[in-house]
Amino acid sequence: MPDHLMPDWCRIDADLAVAKIQITGADDAPQRLAAALGLSTPAPNRFTGNGDIALSAVAPGEWLLTGTADGVATALNRAEAAFPNEPILALDLTHGRIALRLEGPAGQDWLAAFTPLDLRLPAGAAVRTRFGDIGAFIARTSDTPAFLLIADQSYAGYLLHLLGSPS
Repeated sequence: MPDHLMPDWCRIDADLAVAKIQITGADDAPQRLAAALGLSTPAPNRFTGNGDIALSAVAPGEWLLTGTADGVATALNRAEAAFPNEPILALDLTHGRIALRLEGPAGQDWLAAFTPLDLRLPAGAAVRTRFGDIGAFIARTSDTPAFLLIADQSYAGYLLHLLGSPS
């Protein structure tokens, strides 16, 4: 669905870079990773950021990194350098993901129609959840309300179909 046909409360964020980081064998991985990226350590199901990148703690030993292409690339290099003796997976997933920015009550209502998630999340919340018939990552980016939804690129058509469905 071209942006001009999208609802005014939704846009595809084609410039958002997305990466996955997994670290095993380091009990202090959350703190070391956040320090290497110049961020505070995100609590489980929360994200922290600095305007260029955001780091979301999505599972024990697993984080989703989002931001500008340069910011994410630099962060992945820093993450790998910070863990020279531990197994680390630092993988750019950008071209395999679709990111939607949803704003306002209409965006929140659309999300609520397709997820069992209680969307009264505080700003800074970041979770993996069921969305319609697929798994997705949803972050509440502000109290306005505003959300970021990330899913596999292979589900882009499905998500765009849902955008055309009444919520």
